[in-house]
Amino acid sequence: MRLSRRGFAFGAAGAAALLAAATAGYHHVFGGWYEPTPYDDLLHQIVDRRPAVTLGRTVTRTMPHFNAATLAARLRQPGFDLARRARADARAGRVMEAGGWVVPESVALYSAMAAQFG
Repeated sequence: MRLSRRGFAFGAAGAAALLAAATAGYHHVFGGWYEPTPYDDLLHQIVDRRPAVTLGRTVTRTMPHFNAATLAARLRQPGFDLARRARADARAGRVMEAGGWVVPESVALYSAMAAQFG
């Protein structure tokens, strides 16, 4: 049996896709797609926005003067990596209660931002 060029090309493309998924992480390659927003530099850090939107809607009810642009400017301060900020907030005791959940302040704020576009 002889392998055709087409068969080889499809096999190589499939192997490359599997390697990319394993290297970059499944969600970064095959994850959900969201409409572009002016705040994608912040929102791309949230792996699954659906639960974040749910939490964010609860958080925004506790913030009477919520303004997405103001919050984005605050979150874009140097070191706006969500994972690092969430750990630092938890260590420092900066937490918020939202819907019965106690979460780091940065997680609540990023979720509030996601709720505006979810």
